[in-house]
Amino acid sequence: MHLRSSLFTLSLLAFAAISSLVHADSPPLLKPKVGEPVLQELMGGCSLRCAFFWETLAGRSVSSLKPASELCDDDAMTAWISPTSGPGEIIQFCLPKKLPKDCRDTPIYGITIANGVIRTLEEFRGFARVKTMTLLVNKKRVARLHLADTWRWQAFHFEDIMMNQGDLIELTIDEITPGRTSQQPGITEIVLQGAH
Repeated sequence: MHLRSSLFTLSLLAFAAISSLVHADSPPLLKPKVGEPVLQELMGGCSLRCAFFWETLAGRSVSSLKPASELCDDDAMTAWISPTSGPGEIIQFCLPKKLPKDCRDTPIYGITIANGVIRTLEEFRGFARVKTMTLLVNKKRVARLHLADTWRWQAFHFEDIMMNQGDLIELTIDEITPGRTSQQPGITEIVLQGAH
């Protein structure tokens, strides 16, 4: 009986050790601070763009990425809509290959998102919205973002990450909130917070 109890205890300890290793790789789940409504007259303002511009791409795989400028165009009336239904889309922000010396080691410390197609309430409800996304910097998972189902701004904050020329920021859509008429997820705007 004592041997069986010892084996059970060892099994529990092994399971706990494996479980902690698996979860050590899991990035933290961040919930947003929900803010103001997304209004055209309030678009723009300070962001990482104060330091430099970047190229925005989206696609189902790295080989199928296409320009997605609607994601960062400071326009509340445009939206990026995935060409396919469901999760799985990758959104990339590619930093310039050459930066001025004073722009190297520029911090990024947050992302602000206008989730869904928000031009009208009917479109917001009609298209799918993003429920969770994984944030990666240079292919390393940094955080999982759990978005609220709202047409207001959603702000996510994390520890400073120093960005340099050629760096890559990615968001992968993991889950969606279903739309009434379309399961293609839409996003009106993504603002990378940093530089200041």
